[in-house]
Amino acid sequence: METVIDQAAQRDDRHTNRAALPAAGLAIVLAMVLLVLVGGTTFTDVHLTTLFGYLCVWVPLLAAILVTAGRGGLAALRLSIRPIDLVWGLGVGLLARTGASLIEIAGYGSIGTTGASFGETVYDGWWLFGALVAPVLLAPVIEELFFRGLVLRAVYARVVMETSASRWAAPIAVGVSGLTFALMHLITIEPASTVVVVVVGCSTLLFGLGAAFVSLLTGRIGGAIIAHVTFNGLVIVPALLAA
Repeated sequence: METVIDQAAQRDDRHTNRAALPAAGLAIVLAMVLLVLVGGTTFTDVHLTTLFGYLCVWVPLLAAILVTAGRGGLAALRLSIRPIDLVWGLGVGLLARTGASLIEIAGYGSIGTTGASFGETVYDGWWLFGALVAPVLLAPVIEELFFRGLVLRAVYARVVMETSASRWAAPIAVGVSGLTFALMHLITIEPASTVVVVVVGCSTLLFGLGAAFVSLLTGRIGGAIIAHVTFNGLVIVPALLAA
């Protein structure tokens, strides 16, 4: 018997194409290479370090999104938000952040060790971009369009198309989407100690799996975007208030 997730995902298979997975894979590899290159570059302006760090990820992901969306535009990636998505998003975001906090306690002995930290606050455009706009607004939209709008559905469609075991398409797609999402975030860790890698990896994987589940369940990425905003915001906002 097909699950609700399977039924919702099958409705979206027509929006995928054969170029989706190669484009997604190339984007991830390119983003990782750029992150390594930028990580080894010393900028005199710390703001440039922040900006180029985001661009190294966003530019390849956006390129893959634009290439694969085709004539359908962003609607082909199920960019749609309905009122019920607020409930799904807030619920998944809160649960994932709670799980991440428990993982932090297990790994570090306290909550918030992986949270954002800010030095002297200067309320200018750079501060607004680095503290709020990039991590809480732009990153959730771009990353969800890529990992849930593109990767998740492309993997699902490929599994259904090339195998007879379509019942495994949903868990495989959720797993691949969650793992690639976690891997991308592990590349940005500095310093990359074993404990930090395990904690950040498990936390981002937990969120990635939850966001992928909601996306397939609803047939939209609206809930995943709200969940991502919530997940990131629960780290950024408390850090800003404590600064």
